[in-house]
Amino acid sequence: MPIRIYALAKQLKLDSKVLVDVCNKAGVTGKGSALASLTDEEVEKITAFVSGVKSGKAGGPQKASAGAKASRPSIFRREDYIAPSGTAGGKIPVLPSKPQATKKKPEDASSAPAPSDEKEREKEKDKGKDKGDRGPSIKLAPMPAATKPPQKSKKGQPAPQKPEIKLPLDVIRAGKLGSKPLSEHLRKHEQKRMADEAAAKASPHKGAPPKPLPTDEEKTAAGRERPRRGGRHPAPKDDDSITLGGREQRQLKRKKAASARRRKSSDDEETTSPVIRKRTRIRRTGANTAAPRRESVVVVLPCTVRGFSEAIGVPARVILGKLLELGMMSNIAATLDAETAELLAAELGANVKFQQPVDLERKIIEALEQEDDPETLLPRPPIVTFLGHVDHGKTSLLDRIIGTDVVSGEKGGITQHIRAYRVEKDGRAVTFVDTPGHEAFTEMRARGANVTDIAVLVVAADDGVMPQTEEAISHARAADVPIIVALNKIDLPGVNPQRVFEQLAANELLPSEWGGETEVVQTSATTGAGIDKLMETLLTVAELNEYKAAWDRPACGACLEAELHEGRGVVAKLLVRKGTLRVGDVLVCGSAVGRVKAITDTLDPKKQHDEVGPSTPVNVTGLDSPPDAGDRFYVLDDISQARQLAEKRAAGDRQRELSGAVPHVTLENLFERLGEENQVQTLNIILRADVRGSIEAIRKELSKLEHPEVQIKILQATVGGVSEADVHLAHASDAVIIGFSVVPDEGARVLADKLGVQIRRYDIIYQVTDDLKAALEGMLKPERQERDLGRALVQQIFHISRLGTVAGCRILSGTVQRDGRARLIRDSRVLGDYPLDSLKREKDDAREVREGFECGIKLAGFNDVKEGDILEVYKIEEIARKL
Repeated sequence: MPIRIYALAKQLKLDSKVLVDVCNKAGVTGKGSALASLTDEEVEKITAFVSGVKSGKAGGPQKASAGAKASRPSIFRREDYIAPSGTAGGKIPVLPSKPQATKKKPEDASSAPAPSDEKEREKEKDKGKDKGDRGPSIKLAPMPAATKPPQKSKKGQPAPQKPEIKLPLDVIRAGKLGSKPLSEHLRKHEQKRMADEAAAKASPHKGAPPKPLPTDEEKTAAGRERPRRGGRHPAPKDDDSITLGGREQRQLKRKKAASARRRKSSDDEETTSPVIRKRTRIRRTGANTAAPRRESVVVVLPCTVRGFSEAIGVPARVILGKLLELGMMSNIAATLDAETAELLAAELGANVKFQQPVDLERKIIEALEQEDDPETLLPRPPIVTFLGHVDHGKTSLLDRIIGTDVVSGEKGGITQHIRAYRVEKDGRAVTFVDTPGHEAFTEMRARGANVTDIAVLVVAADDGVMPQTEEAISHARAADVPIIVALNKIDLPGVNPQRVFEQLAANELLPSEWGGETEVVQTSATTGAGIDKLMETLLTVAELNEYKAAWDRPACGACLEAELHEGRGVVAKLLVRKGTLRVGDVLVCGSAVGRVKAITDTLDPKKQHDEVGPSTPVNVTGLDSPPDAGDRFYVLDDISQARQLAEKRAAGDRQRELSGAVPHVTLENLFERLGEENQVQTLNIILRADVRGSIEAIRKELSKLEHPEVQIKILQATVGGVSEADVHLAHASDAVIIGFSVVPDEGARVLADKLGVQIRRYDIIYQVTDDLKAALEGMLKPERQERDLGRALVQQIFHISRLGTVAGCRILSGTVQRDGRARLIRDSRVLGDYPLDSLKREKDDAREVREGFECGIKLAGFNDVKEGDILEVYKIEEIARKL
């Protein structure tokens, strides 16, 4: 059965490390640790080897020391058990028996038996004492020689020199061969010293042989008798030179018994050396471990103090100190707004570019609304919307064209819902959208006008142009779509088409019969007269405009209406504008989201489609909630992203409902809303006046406010007070309502406050023109002009590894401001134009430095500054432009 080396060492009463060396000498190789296992054959081989060594060395120590009087035991050392490295035929590690100190004569010592272990030696000692032997004597250590105190060096004597120690030649040669000559040299010196001491002690006893040097076994035994760390010193041994009394003998006997018990317990149990853990001391050098300060960084707002500190590489305590100087008590987790962050960047002299967080909705919408490749565009059917006054025959005309009878099922004989159909005429598809004509359905008419390609203005020949007709014209103009007038009910007796033409011309719709551009088709829904001509006109206009769309892309469009069906759930009426809508697509529409379950036809609900292309109205099921009418829908690839977008929209709608404010354009925020776009800016206006003459006068004054960059567009100009219909139109087209000598009714005022539409009232005509002129001037881009500040001469250059090149300058004229720019002039040539990165005066940041003073200037993005360069500092100012 295999056994560990440390277990076998315990049985043989040897040290584990000694037994490892014995294994190598016995021919059992590959055992370099006390945890190695030994087979039964290897155990027998090692046991036989140890027994043979013990039997061969049993009488050596006693015989060698038989003639000498054993005054005290030899002192053993553990190092003597192991043969020195590099020597051939080293000592065999054997644990010898302790020599017995007796009182017999030297000639009897050779015949005395040698005890094998310490127990027998103790027993024989006790027996000898019981027989009346003399008590043990103790050999005391010699008194140490008193050292003389060091003498103070007298003046004039040379300073003590350090002795030069040279090693012998054999030691140097052995060191080159890889051995350890120094330890061997020290060991030999120690043996020589011990031999001299032994010879000196044996010299008074003449005739006695000299005391031999201690063997390796004696040193090992002496090493085991050494006291443990923290224990008592061993008791002195017998010696003939000193004789103890009875009391001292009893004390010495008790100490010997106690030491024997301790040795017995230590032999039975294996002693393990304590594990010494190496302690590493952390040295703090005081170096700053913060990130290095960066020259130019980008910070996304809003950010915390910690994030701002990490971005610019400035410790947070410095930033908190700056905030405290500015009168703001803050902490490291506080959020910084844009104004505070810019102020901190200016105070710390950091070049920071602030960015607003990327809006998920804006990112997705921009990706989906981007322009398609013209090569992928294919023709699509036109979308035609019927607009007009109530009971002018819009639904009747559609029934005549499509071949349905929707008008008979309408309650009250008027249309109250928006409808959309797609029909085939002469092999060409056309999509029709029917809108209500009642004044209460202004938003529906606005939605129909926003999704259409062609607007058909239905006017009854007997009634002419009515208020909702004028409103429909305004919606069509706001959508910027071509208008075709259908003069309906032409079959009624007594109608006068010329009167209708005059009314249309008064609303800036000049008929083509009068030399205008507006096509007027005389129709009759009852007899069917003019229907074919109307269709031909619609197809001709569609062909001229060449309506195209991308088919192979995710679908997007608008929601016309939505309802909650009892058995089908949410049913949304969608109009696809681009792409192809398929069953299973992930759809997000406003705050509603879901996967398309079914697509049905608007004319035949039992007819289902797997996919539909552009300009197709369909009923879709699968959304989680009814979307708002007029919301745009998009098809996304990721359902989780669609849900996130819908939740964000729902939270925004909820916040707007609670706040009751919807952002609309006003004369005050006009510049903020429109001033940054690189296109012609337009201000939409709805004009209401007391008389028609006031409208004409205001129109004439507004025509004078012309500019190639801005313009005023009057969507509607009528006589009378501001109504709720005007507010709805302004809300749909993002316009401002101008009331001249009129007041809004209570319903319009409450609705305008709720929707955030601005209604401005005037009594003097030049006040209207002044305010509109100021608004248009605010829309103009300001003029940029350069203003010279001063000139500086570079006198000395300082190269700083962390910052770059700093120019030490003296101001020759004017002043130098930190927010200015500088032209670098060298040899009368301008080398570049750079902004000032930093401006310091005597190690402090300065906002400006005046003429005659010296300062340090660091240019942003340029380090090749040389002595003698001229810095011409200037500032760009924006000046408001006038019409």
